Amino acid sequence: MGDANNIIVGTAGKAYVADVGATFPTGPEVAWGSSFTDLGYVTTEGLEEALAEDKTELDAWGEDAPVVSLTKKRTQTFKITFRETTAQMLSLYYQVAIANMTSTPAATGKKQFVSFGSGSTQDKVEIALGLDVLMSGKVHRIMVARAEVSDRGAIKHNADDSSNYELTFTALTAPGGGQSVQHFITDVELPA
Repeated sequence: MGDANNIIVGTAGKAYVADVGATFPTGPEVAWGSSFTDLGYVTTEGLEEALAEDKTELDAWGEDAPVVSLTKKRTQTFKITFRETTAQMLSLYYQVAIANMTSTPAATGKKQFVSFGSGSTQDKVEIALGLDVLMSGKVHRIMVARAEVSDRGAIKHNADDSSNYELTFTALTAPGGGQSVQHFITDVELPA
């Protein structure tokens, strides 16, 4: 018999970034540390998580199904669209390290501005990524030890919507080995 309490509806969420090697919270309801930066408002589409596997199947003479399935690669991605324009967001979207950006202070009659160049493949922006999905009183916390932006949606500049940043993050091998992605999910019990 089903249990409606096990149905998950992602009603809200947050995304956080820090430098690779940052210390993650020890539980799903522990606050994010000061090294993590909140990436701001997210569009109502929320978070799209995907897991893909590249497999090789070995057949045997006379058998009508594979006898061995070898997983060569497992790729986890997290797609999310952000609404706010910040230096951190610009760094992720344009693949430019914040250290390679310049901030020019405001002057009389002129606004402060940030400037940077983009298009160089020499800049590499890798981050630690934290995601919280809030759902029906439950929390699903996802912590990615090392990630990069692997795909970007087009930015639309028009009067109908904000200039959003659609980013797909791909989990990379964790520093020092270990699991690249960790999950904490409240109110889920292991079978006895």
